[in-house]
Amino acid sequence: MIGQPRGTAATAPSDGSAAVDPLDRVEGIRYLTRVMRGGLEAFMDGWDPAWPVLRSLPYNVKLGADNPDNLYMYGTVSGAYEYRLYGKRNTVTYFSIGCYCGSRPGQGSSKPSHLDSSRLVTKPDGSFEVFLTPTPRGDNWLPLPPDASRIVVRQTFLDRTAEAPADVAIERLPLAGAVRVAGEQQAGGAGLAEGKAAAGSAGATGAASVPLVDAEGRESKPALTAGQVVAGLAGASVFIAGSIHQFQAWSRQFASRPNTLFTLDHDAYMSAWADPAIHFFHGYWRLGPGQALLIQVTPPDCPYWNFQLDNWWMESLDYVAHPATTTNKATAARMPDGSVCLVVAHADPTRPPAKASAAATGALQPSPNGKAAAAGTAEGSAAPVSLVGLLTEPLLKGVTWIDTAHHSHGTMGWRWVLATSHPVPRCRVLALGAPLAEAIREGVAAAP
Repeated sequence: MIGQPRGTAATAPSDGSAAVDPLDRVEGIRYLTRVMRGGLEAFMDGWDPAWPVLRSLPYNVKLGADNPDNLYMYGTVSGAYEYRLYGKRNTVTYFSIGCYCGSRPGQGSSKPSHLDSSRLVTKPDGSFEVFLTPTPRGDNWLPLPPDASRIVVRQTFLDRTAEAPADVAIERLPLAGAVRVAGEQQAGGAGLAEGKAAAGSAGATGAASVPLVDAEGRESKPALTAGQVVAGLAGASVFIAGSIHQFQAWSRQFASRPNTLFTLDHDAYMSAWADPAIHFFHGYWRLGPGQALLIQVTPPDCPYWNFQLDNWWMESLDYVAHPATTTNKATAARMPDGSVCLVVAHADPTRPPAKASAAATGALQPSPNGKAAAAGTAEGSAAPVSLVGLLTEPLLKGVTWIDTAHHSHGTMGWRWVLATSHPVPRCRVLALGAPLAEAIREGVAAAP
């Protein structure tokens, strides 16, 4: 099921595909188990559009360059029903709701319904309600297409410790033709027919149940059926295989242009359940011993942006254990001219060089590939990694280190959110030390 990159860790194949190493293999097995967990939970426990819930992804399930600053929530919907989302906005930096079709990323519509925090109407206390219906309704309306299948809520934080996530829930609006419980005088008839028709048109998965209504008009959920279990397992298998195939295809595409950031076709992103208010850049990075990837750009006016390193499987790296694998508008340093200067490297080049005593004693430091390098030197090289002494203090303070977290290659991504423009970050691979320092100076206007 999981195709692997080819070649060796030291060199890339001539066809531009990615080089494989042992870390890719073990992460690939872990990735498969994660996607299986996510697919089974989504399709076995949360795939009934007649009884929708908003749920977060299971622990450490990561898909398609997941944003480390995001809280993702998913729910199942259908064009056969109507819905209301409600809650409180609170203080999270960015909040959006998107309605998509398809049972996996890559099957969705290129024109999803979308509403974000820049257009969300809230009451004085921050509360809101959003109607997901075929025809306009209320202050916040999301068009519900006939083939709708998935609702995605994104909450993006600049600083999780200082921001409160939005409170949000979903409910299905009452169905006029809901089925009366057996034994009631109104059982069957037009109500039964309409209820079954709604469930039958709720998607190819067959997971929808027919709402029951008691004599007092209260709805209840019917018992699980064998058909729903079979449909759920089938849907999970499509999701698992399709998601892995989709994002591996992207990784291979990125690997054909290593160490650059570029944008895919808009429809490719939207079909993968992306947020149309976000402008994406993706790429593939690969660094040898003694190398760094320098990324420079002047950010546009926007409430949020971020950069992150991912592995071959397009999972964000372990940002809990290695927080420097990602940065955003609030955490990145700035150069004197307002630009951003990121240095992707196996060791932090902004730290002072190792003391002479360490070098003299041959002190060794762990390296990304399990080898050892002398303290203060690049892996497999005697060249110093530190920029201290090579840059002036204002320039050194403007450098943001991006940690490779034991990886020698992988994918990467940049997001501009609600930005006034979308500048392309400049990427260059350079030798550590003086060549990197010179390139940093060249990229900063009127560098001191």
